Amino acid sequence: MISKSGLCMILLAASGASAADQMPKPGSYGFNWLKADSHCKKLTEKDFSQVKTCTESSNAFGLQLHSYACKVNAQTELMVYATAAQCQEALETMQANGP
Repeated sequence: MISKSGLCMILLAASGASAADQMPKPGSYGFNWLKADSHCKKLTEKDFSQVKTCTESSNAFGLQLHSYACKVNAQTELMVYATAAQCQEALETMQANGP
């Protein structure tokens, strides 16, 4: 039988591992959605080293695509997608609905 403290340790370890797995990986594609003339690019380890936080989304810009909003600073928030095609679709949708 597992003690309560043992169970808590297992749950904490599992939640830490899953949080790390939820972060986008280098090789993902993204653009700065706070900049109207942004473009999709393949993101590197260096790009992600500047990220403060990432939040998962499944419907950014009204699209049913899994994405992340990753805040770098007040002028940069990257929308991150698994593929270049998903990134381009989201970018074009954002630009089409902009001011």
